[in-house]
Amino acid sequence: KTVISIFLAFVLLGCVKDDSPTITVAAPPDSPPFSFKMADEFCGVEIDLIREVAKDTGKELVILEMPFGELLESVRSGKADLALGTISITKERKKFLAFSDSYYKTGNVITSPLARPITSANELKGKRVGVTGGGRAVDIIKQFGGTPVEYTNSWDIAEDVAAGKLDCALNDGPSARSYAMGKDELAITSPFISEDNYGVACGKEKKALLKSVNKTIKRLKSSGELQKRIDSWTRLTDEKIKR
Repeated sequence: KTVISIFLAFVLLGCVKDDSPTITVAAPPDSPPFSFKMADEFCGVEIDLIREVAKDTGKELVILEMPFGELLESVRSGKADLALGTISITKERKKFLAFSDSYYKTGNVITSPLARPITSANELKGKRVGVTGGGRAVDIIKQFGGTPVEYTNSWDIAEDVAAGKLDCALNDGPSARSYAMGKDELAITSPFISEDNYGVACGKEKKALLKSVNKTIKRLKSSGELQKRIDSWTRLTDEKIKR
């Protein structure tokens, strides 16, 4: 009876939250052009996407700011309904979370100083490599014999690579592009080392909410609006970084 009661309580809790008038979303403040803060307001491609979800469902959007390394656990623990912020969909993550359909394809690349370029994954052996804590890149660095140095703020990684405190950084393409444009002495120096698809993370019990997210993604993709947002935010963040 106790086991059945706990199970029913868990199911009912998921149902109540799906019917909630709000959607609580965990997001990082430092992942341009997807999720970042400008003039103290969240903005970017993924923020636009989740605002469209809120509009389509008639729910109020609540954004919880947190570093990348805490995003998935916030959903797993029930602190947030959803999480976004250049989150790659992986088999390992699917064991404990559900994911929306993919809305962006990219991969991890190396950013290193032009004076000391690291051009392939094989060159990571013995190197100190900056990475955002909790990211898939940590496993890639270890796989090739490097030492991952985890950060909570992605911009601090670029600063330390430029200062020589790190040999390089391994991050997704959009983040690496921001690093390279923000620091004259840095550049993307490798081809894609992995293939990644971004998705919105969701608790497995929130099937109705996940269905709504996928419906919005499909609408924005088919209308071409999603690509317009990606192009627009990429141009804006490029101009901001150049200044």
